[in-house]
Amino acid sequence: QRIHRDWAGGSTGADKGYYITGKLDSTIYRDDCLFTGPDPDMPVRGLRKYLSAAAQLFDQRESFAELASIRHEESGGQMNYGMVEVKWRLGGIIMLPWHPWVEPWTGWTRYHLDEEGLVYFHEEGWDISVWRAFVCTLIPGAREWSYWKKEKDVVT
Repeated sequence: QRIHRDWAGGSTGADKGYYITGKLDSTIYRDDCLFTGPDPDMPVRGLRKYLSAAAQLFDQRESFAELASIRHEESGGQMNYGMVEVKWRLGGIIMLPWHPWVEPWTGWTRYHLDEEGLVYFHEEGWDISVWRAFVCTLIPGAREWSYWKKEKDVVT
């Protein structure tokens, strides 16, 4: 439920979710949590380091993160103490000098829990290739290229 709140924008729902704002319930994470994913800046070890980067990645006024689904496995995860998996959709403006619009894409995040019920491993995957994400960030309009239609991971 606390992970759901982080995605919904906190207890008030006023924010856009932690992937956009960098604001989350830090009490459910180990300080040395490992964050991995396809992003070139990953992996990152440490909650503070991750939040510092996440808070400055997207333009919070022009970006969004939507929670599509959430499920919990009691004995899942790498340590078998539980895992929460969410599926999401996000997009918006990246805080680079030319402020590129990033097409909406979908992905998933798995929160692996330790014996104390804290997230020790935050694993992320995307439904688009890293190459596509990189090219579309650098070259405005690249998302319209017919080349991407060959990929199985075209997201609408």
